[in-house]
Amino acid sequence: MHRVGTSHVHRARTPVSSVRIASVGAAFCLLLAGCGHSNQGTPTSAASPSETVSATTSPPTTAATTTTTPVASDSCYGNPVGPTTPDATTTTVSSATSWPQVTIVAGVCPQVLDVAAGAAFSLVSPPSTSQGPWVLQRTDLGRATTESGPTFSPVSSVSSVSVLTVAAGYLWISCGRSDANSVGPVLCQVDPRTLAVVRQIQLPPPQGLGRAIYPLAVAEGPDNTIWVGYGPTLVHVDVGAGAVRSSVPISSGTVASLSVDPTGRYLYAALSYPTIDGKTVDGSVLELDADTGYALAATSSDSEVTDSVAGGIVTAVPGGVWDSFRTGMLGETVFLRQADLVFSAPSSSELEQEQPAGVFHWIMDAETIYGDGALVLVNQNGVLACVDPSTGVIRTQEHLAAAEEGNVELLAVVASAGQVLVSDGSGVQAITPPAACWG
Repeated sequence: MHRVGTSHVHRARTPVSSVRIASVGAAFCLLLAGCGHSNQGTPTSAASPSETVSATTSPPTTAATTTTTPVASDSCYGNPVGPTTPDATTTTVSSATSWPQVTIVAGVCPQVLDVAAGAAFSLVSPPSTSQGPWVLQRTDLGRATTESGPTFSPVSSVSSVSVLTVAAGYLWISCGRSDANSVGPVLCQVDPRTLAVVRQIQLPPPQGLGRAIYPLAVAEGPDNTIWVGYGPTLVHVDVGAGAVRSSVPISSGTVASLSVDPTGRYLYAALSYPTIDGKTVDGSVLELDADTGYALAATSSDSEVTDSVAGGIVTAVPGGVWDSFRTGMLGETVFLRQADLVFSAPSSSELEQEQPAGVFHWIMDAETIYGDGALVLVNQNGVLACVDPSTGVIRTQEHLAAAEEGNVELLAVVASAGQVLVSDGSGVQAITPPAACWG
């Protein structure tokens, strides 16, 4: 689930693979085989859900073991701090849309969703501060209840709490850094079932950025790993051990977003302000080996993506990557083919489509997610569309009024149920596109 825009929460999420459930609603948890998730050990040391977690320079806590920025709770994207009881009623929404829409949980606005855990999650803070401390909240989709977990607090002028991502069976939160120039950011690994902090992983310092505060991007890698990007640095982390496998420097530019393709072979990184052929451009995309971090391809200095305002948000699919980026008040979503990252879709006529009807050319804001053979795109033109991920052919599309206000967040694709799960400002919804969506 990947969004680009300035007025709403930015989030970095991995492509959604096949999810085998039959329906949504009150039986959501049962259909997910007890809402458990595999390949997790029992931590030998972890923060309790009520504990406050701060940036640290000490070694990571050892254990046996879908990118969002937190916001104040007076907006949709931050629920009130403390335990709440959302509306558990499952209803069909009556609207002008022709695609059926069912409310799973009303009155919540989660930032990410873990289908395997049967839950959605948010980082929220009191509206009186809007700068933290940040409380992690978990909304159970089966019981329609919300509980509060650990609190994350920055402890220095160069420390920040940001990024809430679901990857490799865990939640990942950028939970601070110290004042020391020689120490990089701290990444917190959280169990989505218990909200316990499994460990804090000390990442290496980025090259040449000193004490600057920089955003983190997280993507699920192959073989129980994740990739973390910040500044001009990519770090490969072993999920089970919490150990840094390797650190890969970026020659120029800073990481804006990451995504790994469904095969786990290719890592894509969108960069802000890199230098290409001696020319500084606003944005570019790299393709790397997802196992080693070895660079395989890069966009050229005259690529379509260099028209962006800073780096875009990437969503990897079979055969390439989609990049969504702002060009000012407008933006574009384009497909770059694997191997050489040459612009391949959509057609020039679709990119030039008059507003506000454009699918790939949009106003202010757009978000994409991949799952089981379909790229789902929503933009602030009010368009919700299913697109062939490798050709850019629009299979089917719908007008969604809530999207015009930038309120629709793509949370998950449940292709076996023929549904897309979204947050629309009033709760978690399941939208059922026509069968043509899935190819």
